[in-house]
Amino acid sequence: MTPATASANDPVAVVIDEAPIGRLHWRIFLICAAIMSLDGFDLGLLGFVVPAMAADWALPPSSFAFALSASLIGVAFGSTIAGWMGDRLGRRTALLWMFVIGAAGSLLTALCADLASLSICRFITGFGMGGAIPNVIALVTEFAPRRRRSFLVVMVYSMAALGSTGASVIAGPFIANWGWQSMFIVGGVLPLIVGVAAFFKLPESIKFLIASGRKPSAAADLLQRLSGRAAGDPVLERALRVPLPDMAESPAASSSSRLLFAGWLRWGTPLLWVAFIGTQALVFFNSSWMPTLLREAGFSLQVAIQATGLFHFGSVFGGLVTSWLAARYPLSRLLALLYLLATLSLLTLGAEVSSVTAAYILAFCVGFGVVGASFCLGAFASSCYADTVRARGVGWGLGIGRVGSISSPLLGGAALAAGYTVDSIISTLAIPAAVCCFVMLLIARLQPTARKN
Repeated sequence: MTPATASANDPVAVVIDEAPIGRLHWRIFLICAAIMSLDGFDLGLLGFVVPAMAADWALPPSSFAFALSASLIGVAFGSTIAGWMGDRLGRRTALLWMFVIGAAGSLLTALCADLASLSICRFITGFGMGGAIPNVIALVTEFAPRRRRSFLVVMVYSMAALGSTGASVIAGPFIANWGWQSMFIVGGVLPLIVGVAAFFKLPESIKFLIASGRKPSAAADLLQRLSGRAAGDPVLERALRVPLPDMAESPAASSSSRLLFAGWLRWGTPLLWVAFIGTQALVFFNSSWMPTLLREAGFSLQVAIQATGLFHFGSVFGGLVTSWLAARYPLSRLLALLYLLATLSLLTLGAEVSSVTAAYILAFCVGFGVVGASFCLGAFASSCYADTVRARGVGWGLGIGRVGSISSPLLGGAALAAGYTVDSIISTLAIPAAVCCFVMLLIARLQPTARKN
């Protein structure tokens, strides 16, 4: 879409797209990045704490299986509901409510004394933290200039990996010195601190303010500060006066969930859901079972743990590299390449690899491809939907994708119990990666030129 065309159809988008990156931008992006890092911290926290909790409660670690899944179930519900809230009540409003709920869930976890209360608290944590994600993505998408949008969305989203890595680093010393409860207190207090900062410093989406008719003076002030244009500038005045094309109908009609399936999205949305399910299945299967599978394949425990560490390092590195690439290549093609890398790496890793070096390299490549793709997928989905249903489109995708994250660890355990070989299990993981690659190629053909990144 050329600037001239955009100006005729969406004058607000032109002002945002032409604005230089300034202090307001960086404030928004840094707060959103902090939210995503704490999201990753809280959602990955229980896995690091289970050994200490199991010893304290005199229970086998296997008894914590449902509690581990409870947060993922909470994310599924939270992402879906908060996406709707973000489109109806505002991205900032939904984000703040959900983030506070997630922080409260983490603080309550520190008081748990049995598995039932633990599972309930983990569900609450997942519900809140999962609900923050689609609204963070929507906010960054709607404030970022088009030329830097993909880079900034992917970069902010990838901070979740940094948060989970941070949890792994501090878990040992914190648990040793202050007990497992200290980790959940940290996981609750830090989000509350960031939440206070967000309450005072994080603005609402300009497009939401204009479309909803709420606080027109706030929308005008934000647009002026964002663009650096003087008050009364004719471009600014036109942006505040001309109805946005996607929001020209009544609020109830324009925000209808039917827009998730309008036009090319009739096929595009279901295909995106397939990609979300496959991606989440790959991320959580590898996170849950890679150490066990490598150990069963004949590698030492130390090698299995180190290879899994490289998988997680590959995910962080993948987030940084893919955010850089996202500013230079269409996201649909970049995603297809990442899924192809994951497919080839999994096929090779499942081909009776005996070299420790090869196992390290392949584990890194799997993390780079699989988790790197998961970061890009949220950014890509946000670009596919109209402003009025953006948070809902991303939220539904993330929520439905949790079918993969919840089921894949269970399927891995069932496959091992049924006696399938490690090589066949790892090789089978290449199938969802290949399906996701094919799905992205299909979407690239379906997607109208005006919405392609």
